[in-house]
Amino acid sequence: MTSEFNDIREEDVDEQEAQPAAPGPQLEKLSRELEQKTREAAEANEKYLRTYADFENYRKRMQRDAADFRKYANEQFALELLTVVDHLGLALKHAEESGETAQGMREGVELVYKQLREALEKFGVKQFGAAGEPFDPAQHDAMMQVVTDEVPENTVVQVMQDGYLYHEKVLRHAKVGVSKKQDGEHREERIDES
Repeated sequence: MTSEFNDIREEDVDEQEAQPAAPGPQLEKLSRELEQKTREAAEANEKYLRTYADFENYRKRMQRDAADFRKYANEQFALELLTVVDHLGLALKHAEESGETAQGMREGVELVYKQLREALEKFGVKQFGAAGEPFDPAQHDAMMQVVTDEVPENTVVQVMQDGYLYHEKVLRHAKVGVSKKQDGEHREERIDES
């Protein structure tokens, strides 16, 4: 009898192995859990990528800010030195007007003036031209208007104080006189007076 029992049992086992198992509630539950965990992993990965990108942007911004700080750290110092440059320029102008009596002083002041300007340029402070250029409120401060027909309107015709750049930034605006066309009434009056 035992051998019959073993034969039946082996047949039952063979039949069960041959038939595929029907998807049961347990398989469906496992499938849902897998999908949920897959979504959670994708969300966590996306969150990680966003956080990493934010950190990289922050790091780059801090590097830029530090570079700008180093670049413009001496701005106030340079601005203070411009007054010295202006006074040396005035001393040169007065020495030229006084003639030969102040020749030695004039040469000494010229040397100091030249060295100071070279030192400023070495650290990024450069004078920019203004005479003959179109008026630019980003670089020039208009101190007066000069009536003239010799140049186009809104052209710098007189420079009262030089302008300076500190690297690419305007350190001090140039103080200038700007051209203005004559009014029609004034033209007619001058023609009649002739």
